[in-house]
This record gives sequence, structure tokens and C-alpha cells, in this order.
Amino acid sequence: MASKMLDNIRWLIPNTGDTLPCGEEMEIIVSSRIRVARNVDSIPFEIKMKQADAESLIALVKAIIGGKVDGTFLDLTKMKPLEKESLLECHLVSPGFIKKEKPSGVFINRGGNVSIMVNEEDHLRFQGIGCGLNLVNLSSEVFGIEEYVGDNVGYAFDEDYGYLTSCPTNMGTGMRASVFMHLPGLVFTNEVEKVLKGALQIGMTVRGIYGEGSEIRGSLFQISNQHTLGFKEEDLLERICKLAKMIIDIERKARDVILTKARNEFEDKIFRSLAILKAARTISSGEVLNLLSALRFGVGVDIVKDITLETLNEIMIVSRPANIQLFFGEFLEEQERDIKRAEYIRKRIGAE
Repeated sequence: MASKMLDNIRWLIPNTGDTLPCGEEMEIIVSSRIRVARNVDSIPFEIKMKQADAESLIALVKAIIGGKVDGTFLDLTKMKPLEKESLLECHLVSPGFIKKEKPSGVFINRGGNVSIMVNEEDHLRFQGIGCGLNLVNLSSEVFGIEEYVGDNVGYAFDEDYGYLTSCPTNMGTGMRASVFMHLPGLVFTNEVEKVLKGALQIGMTVRGIYGEGSEIRGSLFQISNQHTLGFKEEDLLERICKLAKMIIDIERKARDVILTKARNEFEDKIFRSLAILKAARTISSGEVLNLLSALRFGVGVDIVKDITLETLNEIMIVSRPANIQLFFGEFLEEQERDIKRAEYIRKRIGAE
């Protein structure tokens, strides 16, 4: 199991003694993310870029970042498909990025919570991700690196339209802030559709676990700002934090209703899910999400006391199809993956 391939997902399981900073409300907010799009004013935009432009940008970014941030640069042209899928499963790159044919790469800092995609839809996509409601701290870290790079390269900027991007919807601040929320209470009480429609009406967008076009499963919803033009970064952060706290309050009330009116039903679901995760000999990644959703609810309302939310977050990511193969250091067919996934989860929950 101690394969070199495991190095590709070290950021999931810190082994340096460091612990990444977590935010608030972890029982409901799984993670927060800040993403900032930028283009270099002296290089043609992605749609007009030539091979030499893409290679030049990669060399430039590597030289600038290398002296500022401790981390690793991964050249996507030298990575195997499985390793690229792992980056996607870790939420460090976008689905479209791993399909790029032009020279491209991603820089990941030592802690694994900040990444920079080079030659994605835009020249640069700075991203910070952390557990819990943590947008303010993440934005400070991301913009610290973004400003340092900008001082050295110069960004495409217009006085009227702000930062210029390949897609018009990203112009202005170029920033997307998102929260990844676990809302089983709202799903059970049939209030989730009403709440999420309200988010859409105030300029937010709702997506699945891997962003645009992805399926919503396990009562997990990704909520982010839809507009970037005409707003200041701090205003966008304030709006999404305010919305997140409002949804948290509604979700908690829904959980109180469950514990009052359907406690036995939910306790049965929670402990059945725990029993399956502890004993299963084969399990699919889709089933894991649904079982973890029930277990996460149990931990959040203090019914399950001997398993941490951090452990559930780790299982949710490591059990994905590419990551489970990298974890064990071998290529596996689907049935073999299901067996190895069950083995990993049994040991991980057993260790708790």
C-alpha cells in the first residue's frame, strides 16, 4: 500500500504533523472555496494562445511562485489519466482542465489547500479550499498569492469592466466564492427546493459535488455567487456568508423537527449506515456518499460520538474511484475498487 502513487494524494492525509485550519459550522458546511480567474495582459487569451505562449506562461509562473510559496508544480502533460482524475476528485482542478491538450499544469501548496491552475479557461485560476465556513481566511490567503503574481506579470484589466476573463460571466472581480453544504434536514422536510430557489433569486447558483453539470447526491449542495461584475470582493463574501448562515439556521430547525418527530426512523438509518460501512466487503462510491450522509447527520446531532467529521471528509474523498486506486497503489477494475474501498473504510472507521 505504501506506493509512490500515494504521493499524488498526500494533501488528503497530512503526514507532516500540520493540520489545515478549519472554519465554523463543520457539521453543516463541509467545505468553503475561493476561486479567482486572471489573465496576463501580455499573452493572448486562451482561445488565441499558441503552444509557445502556453509554455512561456508555465515557465513564468513556475519561476515566480517557486520563490514565494512552498509547494509542487504538476505538469498535466506528464501525468497519467488516473492521476488527473485524482486531482479532480480532490477538488484541486476543474473537469475541463484535465481534458486540456495545450501545455498546462497545476501548482499545489505544501498544505494542499491552495492551488493554481495554469492555462485553464483563463491563464490562471487561483483556488483556496478549506473545511467549514472559512471564506474570509481563504480569500486572504488566495489574494495574497494572486497579488504577488500580479505584481510580477500584470493582469488584463479594464477600468469599466474590471479583470478581463475568457468567459464574460467571470469579468469584474473574477472571483467565485462557494460553500459545500450538507442539508439532510431540508431534504427530509421537503424545504430544500424552496430554500435553494431563494438562493437563485438573490444571484446565487446551486450545483452538485463537482460543480457545473454534476449530480447532486448525499444531500450535498454547492452554493456560489453567480455574478462577479459590479461587486467588490468583500461584498460578495459578505453576501454568501450571510446566505450560508441563514440556510444553516433553517437546516438546524429542520433537524430539530426530525429529532422530535422522526428520531427513531433516523437513528435506525444512521446506525444501519454505520453498520454497513463497518462490515461491508464490497461497496460502490455512490453508495458511500449516501451512507456517509446519514452518518454525518448522526455526528452533527451528537447521536454518533466516536467518529469525527474530519474522518468522514477524508473517507468521502479517498473513496472516490481514482483516489482509492492511488491509495492502494494499483490499477483496479470496478469490482476490485468496490472491494478495496470497503476494506479501506472498515479499517478507517475501525481506527476511530
